Amino acid sequence: MRLWKWLKLGFDQTFSGAWWKQLLWLTSVIVFFFAGMYILRPQVGISPQTENVFTSPAEQETQKLNFWDLVELFIDPGGFANQKEVNRPYALLVVLAGMLLLTGILISVFSNMLERRVERFRKGDSHYAFSNHIIILGIDDMVPYLIQQLRRNAEYKKCDIVVLTVEDTEQVRLKFHAELNRKEERRLVILHGRRDSKEELKKARVHKAEKLFILGEANEYDRDSLNIDCVKRVAEICEQTKRKKPLCCHVLFEYQGTFSVFQVSDISQQIKQYIEFTPFNFYEIWARRVLVKCSAESNGTIHYFPLDRGGISENSENYVHLVIIGMTRMGIALAIEAAHIAHFPNFKTHRKKTRITFIDREARREMDFFMGRYRHLFDLSEARFMDCEQDKTFHPCPRTSTADFIDLEWDFIQGRAESEPVQTLLGQWSGEKDKLLTIAICFNFPHTSLALGLYLPDAVYAHQVPVLIRQETSDTILQIVNSSIKYQALRPFGMVNRCYDLTMEDLYLPKYINYVYDYFYQHGVNPPDLPSEKELTEKWNKLRVVKQWSNIYNASSIATKLRSIGIALPMKDRMRELTPHEIAILAEVEHNRWNVEELLMGYRTVTPEEEKEIEKNIELKNVYKEKRTAHYDIRPYEDLRSDESGRCANVYDISITSAIPLILNHIHTQTDQVED
Repeated sequence: MRLWKWLKLGFDQTFSGAWWKQLLWLTSVIVFFFAGMYILRPQVGISPQTENVFTSPAEQETQKLNFWDLVELFIDPGGFANQKEVNRPYALLVVLAGMLLLTGILISVFSNMLERRVERFRKGDSHYAFSNHIIILGIDDMVPYLIQQLRRNAEYKKCDIVVLTVEDTEQVRLKFHAELNRKEERRLVILHGRRDSKEELKKARVHKAEKLFILGEANEYDRDSLNIDCVKRVAEICEQTKRKKPLCCHVLFEYQGTFSVFQVSDISQQIKQYIEFTPFNFYEIWARRVLVKCSAESNGTIHYFPLDRGGISENSENYVHLVIIGMTRMGIALAIEAAHIAHFPNFKTHRKKTRITFIDREARREMDFFMGRYRHLFDLSEARFMDCEQDKTFHPCPRTSTADFIDLEWDFIQGRAESEPVQTLLGQWSGEKDKLLTIAICFNFPHTSLALGLYLPDAVYAHQVPVLIRQETSDTILQIVNSSIKYQALRPFGMVNRCYDLTMEDLYLPKYINYVYDYFYQHGVNPPDLPSEKELTEKWNKLRVVKQWSNIYNASSIATKLRSIGIALPMKDRMRELTPHEIAILAEVEHNRWNVEELLMGYRTVTPEEEKEIEKNIELKNVYKEKRTAHYDIRPYEDLRSDESGRCANVYDISITSAIPLILNHIHTQTDQVED
C-alpha cells in the first residue's frame, strides 16, 4: 500500500510540476522498458531474417532480436508484419508498448507541458532572465498611464516592463488590454507574487533592473509600511548580488504624514548604498501638476490657471486667494504646495499676503490637527476661524509670536459649502477686483465635487474664476461642459489614472541650483559655467534629503518669481540677464519663500536666549539647527545676520537668483542639442 501511495503521489507531483520532471519520468519508463525487454530477449523469438530451423545454440543466439530491432518495432508498428510467427507475441508486446508510450503518453506529456506553460504564463508564474528592465510592484489605476509614459520615453522604449502583483493576473491583463494599445503591451510581462517576498523579488530579478516603482496594491491595508519593507528587501538582494550602481527606486506613500517624514529624514546608509530612494505621494504630485506645472495629460492636455495668473509685480495691488472646499488629503496637499510657491514682491511694497481659506463642515477639528502638525508656521502666521452656523465673523487664532514677516494668512470656515452663508462669501470674493481667486473643490466623492462645481454662485462664473474640481477616474463630463461659456474656467484634476508624471522626475533644475549654492559657498562667486550631469548627480547624491527637497521647492517657485518681473516660462529664446533691481526683488521673495519652507519642514525660529548664544558663538548655529530644529536664519530678510563664513545670509539668495538665467539658458541649450 505504501509503495502504491508513493507511486501515485510521485506521478501526480511530477505531472503537475515542471516540464523537465515530466520528460524525466517518461524517459525513465522507456529506459526501464527497454532494459526489461532486452534482458528477456535471449529467451524468446527469432530474427525476421532467420528462415531455417536453428541447429546449434550459438547460431540461434546470433539470430536473436538485437537492440536496433527493438527500436524499430518500438517506433514503427509496420515492422510487426516482417516478424516470423514465432516472434510475433514478443514483437506485439514491443509494438503495443511503443504505441502507448510514444503515441499516447509522449504526446500527452508534450501537450501537458504546453498547457502548463500557457497556464503558468496566464497566472503569472513564468520567469525569465530579465536585465535592464523596469519593474512595477503592485497594481492600481495609475499603472496603465505609467506604462504609456514609459513606452513614449525614448530612454525606456526598448526596456521590458515587469508588473509583479498579488491580483488575478488574467484580470490585470484584461484591464491592460482595454487601456493599452498593442505597441504599449509589447514587452509587458505580468508576474504573480508578493513584493514582501525575497524569493518573488529575485524571480523578478530586481537586482538587474534599470528602474523600480514600488506602488503597492489598490485598497491595501498599511500600504506605506509594506512599501518600506519592500525597499529594505530590495536593498538586501542588491547587497547579496553585489550590485554596483544604485537602483533608481520610486516609492509611493499613500499618506502625507509618511511622505513628509521621508522629506526630512534620510534612509539608512546601508540602503542608500544600493537604492536611489525617491518617495512620492499621489496628492502631492497632483498639487504640483496643478500649481507648478500648470498642465496635465488626460484626453488631451488640461491647462490650469496659475494662482497669480500673469504675475504679481512689486507695484501690484493684487493678491492670491486660494479657497479650498473640503479639508481632505487632496485639499491639504494643494494648500501646502500653494504655501511653497505663492510668494510675491508686493508683500514688501504693499504688505499683500497670499490668503489660503479652508471650508469644511468639520473645519474646527481639522484646523486643530492642521495647526498642530505645522505648529511652528502658525506661531508666526495670521489665522482666523469662522463658524457659519454661529456668529458668521472671523476670530483670530492665538499664536505665540507677534512677528509679521510671513507673507501668508489662513482662514478656516466651518460650514456646509452649499449653505447660504458660504455661497454668499464665494459670491462676494468673486467680485473683489484686487483678489486673484481660485476655488478648489476637493471632496472625496467625485459626484459631490462635480455637483458643487456646477452650482456655485453666478458671480463665480461671470468673473471666470478658475474652479478646480476633483474627479476620481474620468474627466469626460467636465470636458463636455467646458464647451459652454459659463463653465469655461472649470478644470478637472486628481484623476487616479493620470497621476504619475515622468516629466516631473527631471531634477536638472534642482541639481543646478544646488551646484550654484555649493560653488558660491566655496568660492564666493557664481560659477562661470555649469558641469556635466555626472558631476551634478555626484553632488546631489551626497546631499541630505531635506536639502534635496529644499532645492526642489526652490526650483518649483522659479516660474512664479519670473512672472512677477514679466518673464513667462517656457521661453523660446535664451533668457536675458536680470537687472540688479530685479535680483534684489526676487532675492527677498526667495527668502520669504524659504522661511515658509523651513517652517513647513518642522524648523522653528530661535528663542531670544538661543539667539544671544549663537551671536556669541556662531558655531552653535548648526548645532541648534541639527539638534533642536531651531534655525537662526528664519527671520525677516532685512534682519539676516552673518554665518560662520562671515557672509550675510542674504548673499545666498542673491547668488541663486542671479544664476537663474545661466541655469535656464544651459538647460535650453541642452534641449536644443537633443532635438537636433
